[in-house]
Amino acid sequence: MKLGTWNCCGRFDANLPHLLDLDVDVAVVCEARTPEAWPRTADGRSVTGLGRRVWAESWKELAVLAREPWTVAVHEEAGSSPAWALPVRVSGPTSFTLVGVWPVKLGAMPGYVAQIDATVDWIEQFSADEPTVLAGDFNAPIPSSRSRYDRIEGRLHELGLVDAYRVARGLELGEEPVEATYFHQRRQDQPFHIDHVFLPVAWADAAKVEVGEFAGWVGSGRSDHVPVTATFEPSA
Repeated sequence: MKLGTWNCCGRFDANLPHLLDLDVDVAVVCEARTPEAWPRTADGRSVTGLGRRVWAESWKELAVLAREPWTVAVHEEAGSSPAWALPVRVSGPTSFTLVGVWPVKLGAMPGYVAQIDATVDWIEQFSADEPTVLAGDFNAPIPSSRSRYDRIEGRLHELGLVDAYRVARGLELGEEPVEATYFHQRRQDQPFHIDHVFLPVAWADAAKVEVGEFAGWVGSGRSDHVPVTATFEPSA
């Protein structure tokens, strides 16, 4: 399976083909507007998906999509999840829970790291007995939130979930990533690594992780984020 996450910065209809060109099976897409009809891939496979508005005043959605033979459906406990999370059931050759996340700050909403922490609370309560993946634009860590974010990553480790990028690059907890996933104001000299895929330890051990290049994804005008993909062998 190849699973990815990308903040497409709107224009989802135009940007979706670029994401599908990466040969993803399942993807979390942030800042999207889900289409009325999902397209087929270039090789004719159907794509299904669903979305959730993170806040009612905006059209911007957190979306999850899948291509054959994988499908996604709303998790039966999704109603108890925070507004910035989208728990789904992924079905196919292997079935598992995927929690898409996109924390945003609006009005009285808590900060980014606090929103991630609340998402981990949901995972701890409702998905402890099955394989679970957490992916999305976390909007963290940045220098001011590093210590708080590291604590949450430690919580995820206790639940058996690890950052696939960190494992693939041999980085310890708290060690700075080399590759950026977000470029503030689309500037290459303002890089941050804030988009993540957390996998069960057994899935992450042999995962191949790829991070998109600035020129093709940001320099081209598609987004201020590049996609992160993890290729792995899921097991029950």
